[in-house]
Amino acid sequence: MKHLIFNERRNVLSGYNGTIFAYGQTSSGKTHTMEGKLGDPTWQGIIPRIVHDIFNHIYNMEEALEFHIKISYFEIYMDKIRDLLDVSKVNLSVHEDKNRVPYVKGATERFVSSPEEVFEVIELGKANRHIAVTNMNEHSSRSHSVFLIQVKQENIETQKKLLGKLYLVDLAGSEKDKKEENM
Repeated sequence: MKHLIFNERRNVLSGYNGTIFAYGQTSSGKTHTMEGKLGDPTWQGIIPRIVHDIFNHIYNMEEALEFHIKISYFEIYMDKIRDLLDVSKVNLSVHEDKNRVPYVKGATERFVSSPEEVFEVIELGKANRHIAVTNMNEHSSRSHSVFLIQVKQENIETQKKLLGKLYLVDLAGSEKDKKEENM
């Protein structure tokens, strides 16, 4: 996992976009793999590890760089995109910018300046996710969640700008058999 985190942190800070998916059956550990236990360094998942790694790298940089980090968090449920940071924003749509890069129009973008602020955003979003009881998991999310970290940086001396985006996706359970049906 350290190699994955190092590569994704390096890529997003180099202005590249990336995606990490957690895919599998309900109760297979997708959400735990992505989140772990927030605030517990022993049980951190991919998201908190990457967040800490990005901020640690920024804090230790010697170059004259200015960073702006934005977080978005939304879910796809029943073919609708819903903002998890502002539940009044429902049925959002995907658009393309002038460079043909897709984005969710109208999704909340929160500026953050520390890992702790990121984790507060995660907790807010988690509280707003669609969950349901299934035969396989008492608290199963029935939606796909997308946690987006955008890192914009500008070299103060050269004015060179980079924007990297990292999509961290926790897919709903992949099974479709009778064992999984909602109660």
